Amino acid sequence: MAAAVLLLCSATAAHAQRAVANSTTRHTGTSAAAASRIAGANVVNIVTTDYAFDMPTTIPAGLTTMRLSNKGKELHHVYLVKVESGKSGKDVLGWLKAGGPPPKWMRPVGGPNASAGVTEFTSVLAAGDYVAFCVIPSPDGAPHIMKGMIKDLKVTPSKNTAPAPKADITLTLSDYDFAFSKPLTPGKHIIAVTNAGPQPHEFFFAKLLPGKKPMDMAMFAEKPVGPPPGMPMGGITDILPGDTVYLTVDIPAGEYAFICFDPDAKDGKPHLAHGMIKQISVK
Repeated sequence: MAAAVLLLCSATAAHAQRAVANSTTRHTGTSAAAASRIAGANVVNIVTTDYAFDMPTTIPAGLTTMRLSNKGKELHHVYLVKVESGKSGKDVLGWLKAGGPPPKWMRPVGGPNASAGVTEFTSVLAAGDYVAFCVIPSPDGAPHIMKGMIKDLKVTPSKNTAPAPKADITLTLSDYDFAFSKPLTPGKHIIAVTNAGPQPHEFFFAKLLPGKKPMDMAMFAEKPVGPPPGMPMGGITDILPGDTVYLTVDIPAGEYAFICFDPDAKDGKPHLAHGMIKQISVK
């Protein structure tokens, strides 16, 4: 996807998330949280503000849980990419400013998506150089990365061989669907999120207000006018085909919208326009 399209589609999702958060009482529980630590995982606490990441600059390789909490007035996420040796955030920023297709030296590896609470994302990180950034737009339309919200991360070799967590449910992303291995129920879950499609996918999910539908959330994303149709609960940023990551959630009963805003490789339209938008009942 071109840089401009990446920013546009990320901004579309983020407008919904930001407007909902600004119009609704902040979720005081945890959308992806946390009473128990995943065995063997190195926990990286990431605190976001407007417009910065408070996080380590060096972490060990292996099973890693990123626990994202936001102290800013605006919502933030972690778009994490692995870059080739010698590349850094300056190169990522240069690419985004210049536009064009994604460079071969950069690989999206997922990250915690924005919520009105805490998002907890787990994956196995290989040693190497990474860059974390946020492309959610501010009210003036400028993506947060353009305001300095980008940080280099070094992942060093380690002896951590902890296996991936045992998920109790799997969410498969494809072109263009969300498929759960079994019905999602209220409470705590470790969800394995797998991209089975031929192109990158992300997802954002929100708890819908009574009478609202997923398309209301999508329309609100395009034009955030009036009361918000739901509460952002998190999700994951882009993962590539074949990748699997994990999301720890603690969610109440209700109706939820699951949406992928990624641009399609063929026509550039967001995946939701191809049907990758779904209402899930949690009961």
